[in-house]
Amino acid sequence: MKISTLLAVAAFALSTPLFAQEKSAAPAAAKSEVKVIDVTPDEAEKQIAAGVTVIDLRTEEEFENKHIKGAKNMNALDPDFAKGIAALDPKKPILVHCQSGQRSTAAIAEVISKSKIQTVYHMSSGLSGWKKAGKPLEVTPTPLESKVLPERLR
Repeated sequence: MKISTLLAVAAFALSTPLFAQEKSAAPAAAKSEVKVIDVTPDEAEKQIAAGVTVIDLRTEEEFENKHIKGAKNMNALDPDFAKGIAALDPKKPILVHCQSGQRSTAAIAEVISKSKIQTVYHMSSGLSGWKKAGKPLEVTPTPLESKVLPERLR
């Protein structure tokens, strides 16, 4: 009889909380977390074909020289970068990249993960990986490359 009583007391103790929890009138707001998916250049190309917004996090000068067709330039080092990210449609997935993956990794950690964007594709190999994979780029040759010097240098 002692064992059955002991088991009954143990079962009751395990099923009953030790301390009563207060119930709040309003349920806690569910924090939506950003889903970050690392992608290869091949996977990035498929997402681009599906209509994802491409965000190039490099400087304006880097972007002007070469970029993925249709990409938007949002310099991750710009003081207004967070405002630009906040202005994006949070329901539409974005694909972010920089030159090598360092700036984009930092931007995701510091700004993008705190935004309301739901899905972020991260091409962690950056534009270097895109180029190495033989993917197409829109290229604006530098004056030296085009052999056309600006008027001020003639």
